Amino acid sequence: MGRRELCETRAEVIRIAGGATPPILDSILHGKTQITGVWSHAPYEAEVHPMQDHIIAAMHLGSGMATAILDNKRTVAPIRPETVNILARGHHGYWAMDGGSSVSNVFLGHDRLLACADMLAEGRSFELLDRVHHADPKLFTIMKIISDEASSPGPQCVMFLEHAIDLLCHVLLRSHSTLVYPPQKQHGLAPWQVKRVTAYMRERLSTEITLQEMADIACQSRFHFCTAFRRATGMAPYEYLTHMRMRVACDLLRTTPLSVSDVGAAVGYSSLSTFSTAFRRHAGTSPRAYRGAMG
Repeated sequence: MGRRELCETRAEVIRIAGGATPPILDSILHGKTQITGVWSHAPYEAEVHPMQDHIIAAMHLGSGMATAILDNKRTVAPIRPETVNILARGHHGYWAMDGGSSVSNVFLGHDRLLACADMLAEGRSFELLDRVHHADPKLFTIMKIISDEASSPGPQCVMFLEHAIDLLCHVLLRSHSTLVYPPQKQHGLAPWQVKRVTAYMRERLSTEITLQEMADIACQSRFHFCTAFRRATGMAPYEYLTHMRMRVACDLLRTTPLSVSDVGAAVGYSSLSTFSTAFRRHAGTSPRAYRGAMG
């Protein structure tokens, strides 16, 4: 399955909840993080599209059963108060609840989580773990503090919430991310990270891709991503991307009637001369000569 575009978080949450609208605090916190007070929704069953933010949900009231299929893993859990749900940014699947519930949310911006991770992870890559009605009293308590403040803002509300979100990020990284696993001896990207980044490249060959985008996909800072990607693949990120573009260009020149300029555009080159130079560097000949030699 190809990588999907990330949905705007608030709109997707409203869709999943059948139109129920969460009461979002007007102030947007650092890293584009948003928080809600406590709100209620009816039972639902929905395909969950990948969202721009990490979704943290605290269950305040509820009963029944929840079923989730995320990353091809099926989880069934009772809907219980004082539990938490976590859906990591970009993850998608199926989620159903056969009972209504009252919840509060943090829509955690990825940049906010990365800022905390740079201090805690010591260069290690990580990924948030999805949770379905998971019992974590510490995390629930922090979520309740946040929702209480969102519902009844006190003096210096934003400053208070910024510190609370920092604490939330630390708990997520310490207890609900792949950082809880023992450090791997290898210093390159893990196989799942290489697969995710290269799939992202493949699906966006016709567009500009930044280092920050690729680092975000691997859940790393740009500094650590470049080194780790080279160690895992033997190439720098842009070198790998160029090789991928040239392989696809060769296939298109060999198997389609597209013009050379259209082939270049299909693999991310708006200028014919720039594409021709890059292709010659890769194949040792011009695109037209390559097509002619292939018959």
